[in-house]
Amino acid sequence: MLGLQGKTAFVFGVASEDSIAWAICQHLAASGVTLYLGYQKRFMSRVFQLKDKLPQIEGFYPLDVATDAETKEFFDAFSAENPGLKADILIHAIGFAPRSCFDRPILFVEDQDINTAMTISANSLQRCLKFALPHLNENSSTITLTYAAANRFVPNYGIMSMAKAALECWTRELACHLGPDGHRINAISSGPIPTLAAGGIPGFDKILDHVEANAPLRRNVTQSDVAGAAIWLASPLSSGVTGQCIYVDAGYSITMVPQSIMDN
Repeated sequence: MLGLQGKTAFVFGVASEDSIAWAICQHLAASGVTLYLGYQKRFMSRVFQLKDKLPQIEGFYPLDVATDAETKEFFDAFSAENPGLKADILIHAIGFAPRSCFDRPILFVEDQDINTAMTISANSLQRCLKFALPHLNENSSTITLTYAAANRFVPNYGIMSMAKAALECWTRELACHLGPDGHRINAISSGPIPTLAAGGIPGFDKILDHVEANAPLRRNVTQSDVAGAAIWLASPLSSGVTGQCIYVDAGYSITMVPQSIMDN
């Protein structure tokens, strides 16, 4: 039904078993997709502990999206071991900001830290696709992960709000640039999920509690919820969808004044 049997995917951003990217890996594997993972060296031990859990993982290669040269290394290594092989799906689940971005008011965050957050969390989508393009089949699907803070204030999210806004803009720009060649690019805006990255946001537990109490579905979403949407976007079932931001947040994004204010 999904039409993913025999497809190949690049997955960037697995950091632990709690990663949304790992849930996407599991769903892709269950759908018959072969996986090639790009990992950050600082997460190497965690990622390699997962490799035996999915026999569909055919390869691991280091990936650092901070520079062109280091990003290109992933694709060079992949191509050297798999000459002529191309992927149909690219999962971009990469986000990072230095701890100092969250330890002080945003007005006083240093330029260098702002640039790091924007480079890794937003501009890396363009960088990955630039080097991935020769290794992608026609009608490929790229999926990236964003958050509602891209267009609304979220306490303590700070510079990552700007990074996610830029990421969504990159999604639209790249969709229009690559669309004539049949390549699709979409973003999934997930509700808050406890992951390794989210653990660095002060007050994150309070955000979880608030969303659970006020989302129309009265719950938080899970990694599996997001992975389900990603599988649809990766499949031919969404062949007419590109440049979009799909909300997977238990409906929280449709609310303005929460129903809970009437309960007091």
